[in-house]
Amino acid sequence: MIEDIGRVVKIAGDKAFVEVERSSACAQCGLQEVEELTAGGKPVFEAINMANARPGDRVKVQVQSVAYIKASFFIYGLPVLLMLIGAIFGIYLAGKLNKSPDTTSVLSGFAGLIAGILTIYLFRKRGTRREYLPVIVEVLGEDGTS
Repeated sequence: MIEDIGRVVKIAGDKAFVEVERSSACAQCGLQEVEELTAGGKPVFEAINMANARPGDRVKVQVQSVAYIKASFFIYGLPVLLMLIGAIFGIYLAGKLNKSPDTTSVLSGFAGLIAGILTIYLFRKRGTRREYLPVIVEVLGEDGTS
């Protein structure tokens, strides 16, 4: 189970929008600036509000390891898998068309990669299913205690 600490910024029904606090290891990795640029500020994510947290509360958030692994495989594995299938198909296609297998393989592999990325983009709403959402399990005090 993956746990993190954050602060609730907004409540919408049974869901809360949580801004994750950066740990010291997180702050040193260098991706913090990239995340803030892409999110237009600090990243805020949606979580199921099981602890009845209110805006401004510090909370402990958990993500099921199985859901994390499934989502990671989908996000990273699908484009690579389609790229490999495209490359293999390109070699087959080159034999049928009497073209260079290297060029055809690279082009069809690239097409497979693009198809994988587009598939993820089109099915991104699947990630908002309840089984993939983080869960707020505890409201913490300012000093990090329950």
